[in-house]
Amino acid sequence: MNEKMKVTSGLLTLMILLGVADAALLEGLPKKAEVAQEIPAKTQPTTTIEPTGGVRKATGPDVLESLISNSFTFSDTREKFILSPVVGKSSDTLTAKALLIDGDRAGAIGWISSPHVKKHYLVLKEALHSAFTPEVQDLLDETQRRENHPTRNLLTFLDAGILPERVVFVRVRERLYEFHIAEGSSDKIFNLIEDLTK
Repeated sequence: MNEKMKVTSGLLTLMILLGVADAALLEGLPKKAEVAQEIPAKTQPTTTIEPTGGVRKATGPDVLESLISNSFTFSDTREKFILSPVVGKSSDTLTAKALLIDGDRAGAIGWISSPHVKKHYLVLKEALHSAFTPEVQDLLDETQRRENHPTRNLLTFLDAGILPERVVFVRVRERLYEFHIAEGSSDKIFNLIEDLTK
């Protein structure tokens, strides 16, 4: 990693940590009892009863089953994810996988399942918009309201000063995803995004 990318990564991490601290001061840190756990699902969203007696929102399709049904194989990865410092010291967990098609790397996926993903997404956006370098291209930041589908927030960009590949963030229901897309894999990964956000 060259010196410019190290500096940019360091600044991005600092800004995200400051945003998390700011959100924690304003809204308080999440309580462990409130943290959602990933519930295995087939293809339809599930709703579960919380120990407190309340009903938790649907979590969405099972991620690993969606990877398989979209012809991806996957493996654990130590790849750097922008979401890692967003999760920070919270009890939310980032799950990350390398995505492979016919044995070749197509990209990567990381996700958080939590009732706090809206807060994480706002912290992420604030930090990223301040960290973009002059190299940023194809920036799209929008809320997508789709008939018969849940509303989703989408943020995507190319910025070699942050990561060498296209990055896509999607917030839907109680999940926040980060995708890294290798050249030539956009169609396959965007099809996967559609499946995961039904």
